[in-house]
Formats: sequence, C-alpha cells, structure tokens
Amino acid sequence: MIELRSDPYVLTSRTVQDTELDFRLNLNLSWCRGVLFNVVALKNSVAIVEYDAILWTDEALMFIEYKDSVAAYKNLSTRRIQQIGSYAKNIAAGLGYKTYTFVVVVNELTVPTTRGGAVVIPLFMLGSYEPAFSSAISELELIDKLIDKYTKGGNLEVAGDFVKLKTIIETGLS
Repeated sequence: MIELRSDPYVLTSRTVQDTELDFRLNLNLSWCRGVLFNVVALKNSVAIVEYDAILWTDEALMFIEYKDSVAAYKNLSTRRIQQIGSYAKNIAAGLGYKTYTFVVVVNELTVPTTRGGAVVIPLFMLGSYEPAFSSAISELELIDKLIDKYTKGGNLEVAGDFVKLKTIIETGLS
C-alpha cells in the first residue's frame, strides 16, 4: 500500500470498486507521468475525502471524482463538490505542486457543465479531456485578482507592478 504525506493530510489507497471499471477504460493517461486510483485523504486519521484518481505531471495534479450515474451525481451536493475541490487544492499545495484541477466525471451525463466551481464532464469525453489547471498557491490567486482589478480600473502601472511581483514569486518557486 502506498502512503503519501502532505501535512496535515495522509493519502492512502482504498479497495477498487467494480463500478469504476468503465471510468478506468476511458481515462487518458498519455499526458501525465503517473496515476493513483482510489485514494483516501485522511486528516488526523479521519477519512475526509476520497478521489477515484489522482493524475500528475511535474507541475500539476488532477483530482477526479467519478459518479457511475446521473442519479449518483445529483446526490452529490454542490457544497460537497466545493469541499472536495478545496481539499484538492490544499493537498496539491502541501505536496509542492503549483497547479491543480478537480474534475467530476459522470457516466450517462450528456453535456459538460460546472457545479460547485468544478468542471463536470460526461464519461465519454474523458478520453479526450484536456485539463485546465488553476493555481494551488493562494497568494498567486490574490495577485491575479489584484492584476485584474487594477487593469480594469485603468491603473496599469500598479497592475504592472503586481505582474512583476507574480513573476518574482513564480521564479522563486521553480
């Protein structure tokens, strides 16, 4: 059993479920360096969230929650999707990744959508899905918001200073 630590989280594996076989067959692994299936994130030895897959590259993590039917997806609350996405961001940052994404994949869904801040895609689209990653570093998100604010407000000098600051921070993280 593999166990990864990302304070205060511990990632460990759980048993494979037969309902996830279609999900695994449709998963595109060509873009990533590795994948862990059926991961449980523990905090203080208590299971707080499960991911059906975590894929990674050198720079990013992709967390996937799979639902085998639209009914199972509808039973997943928007608030819970937000929580699962938030844990994904914290785990990615704790493991030292700059970017992450959280995606919900649903069997029998017909069109992609968003819910709780997460991208929700049908299972049939998973094989060709190209993830869009977000910053796992909260400070960089704040800087992006400030850049947008000052650019829209017409204060390009201040926006430019924030762009320089962001570049300095990103360079230091490399």
